[in-house]
Amino acid sequence: MDDNTDPAAFAVPTLQTRVESWECDFNDHWNARYYSRSFQMAAETVAALAGGENPGMAAIALRVIRFHRELRAGAAVEIRSLRVADGPHAGAAVHLLSSAGALSATAFDLPGTGASRLPAIRSGLLATALPRGDILAKLAATSRPGDHLTMSGPVRPDDLDHRGALLYETIIRRVGHGMYDRLALAGLTPEFTRDTGIGRMAAQSSVRPVHRPCPPGTVLRVRSRISQVGAKIFSTWHCLEAADGTALAHIAHDMLAVDLERRRAVTPPAFLQDAVG
Repeated sequence: MDDNTDPAAFAVPTLQTRVESWECDFNDHWNARYYSRSFQMAAETVAALAGGENPGMAAIALRVIRFHRELRAGAAVEIRSLRVADGPHAGAAVHLLSSAGALSATAFDLPGTGASRLPAIRSGLLATALPRGDILAKLAATSRPGDHLTMSGPVRPDDLDHRGALLYETIIRRVGHGMYDRLALAGLTPEFTRDTGIGRMAAQSSVRPVHRPCPPGTVLRVRSRISQVGAKIFSTWHCLEAADGTALAHIAHDMLAVDLERRRAVTPPAFLQDAVG
C-alpha cells in the first residue's frame, strides 16, 4: 500500500445504519450520542467475530472519537474496522464511519478486543483516526473543589447493556448535559449563539470507562470544568459519578468555536478563558 491508499478499502464492514431525524441535535446534525452508539456496536461486532460471547462495554478501556464531517437526517452510514499494524498504537482497533464514501468520524479503541482478526493497516495511513494530544494525561486529571456539578438523575434499565454496564451512549448523553450546563454558565448559551453566530462543534472526544456495577436506580451526577482554551480549540474535563462520588467514567472533550454561517473555526469567546478552572 502506498501513501495514497484509502484504509477503508481494506477494512471490514462492521455496521450499516442511517441517520434518523429524531437523532439530530439543535444544529440539525447527527448527535454525538449516536455516533458513539454506532462505534460501540461496531466494537462489539469486532469483539464477537470469532463467535465468542459479546463482552459489551467490557470490550473497551479507552476510546477516542475524532469528528471530521457533519451528518444530517437521512444519511446512510457505514462503519468499517481495521487494526493498527505498527508504532505505539499497534494492536488498537480503528473504526471508520463514512457516508456516501466520505469520512465523517473515526474511533480509536484500546485494547482492541477482537482486533487480531481485522486487516492490519500501517499507522502512517491512519493520521485522521489516531488520537491527537496527550489523551491519557487529560483523562488522568482529578476532581477539584471548583468543579461544576450537574445532577443527571437515576439510571434506568434501558441505560444499561446486556451485561448490566452503562451504555457508551448513556455516558456521552449524560456528560453532554453536564458540559452544556457548564458552558451555559460561562456564557456560551443559545442566546449568545443567536446574537453572534458563534457556536461550537466537537473535534475530539476521549472516554475511559470505569468498569464497576451501576444498577438501575443509581443516581448520577456529572463533574465538569473548562480545562483549557487555545487559539481555536477549547477543552472540557468531566467525570460521570454516582451521587456518592464513585467514578464511572472519565471524559475529555476538545471543541471548536465555529462561525456557523461561514462554517469556519474562530477564536473562542474570551469568557471561556475567564472560566478555566
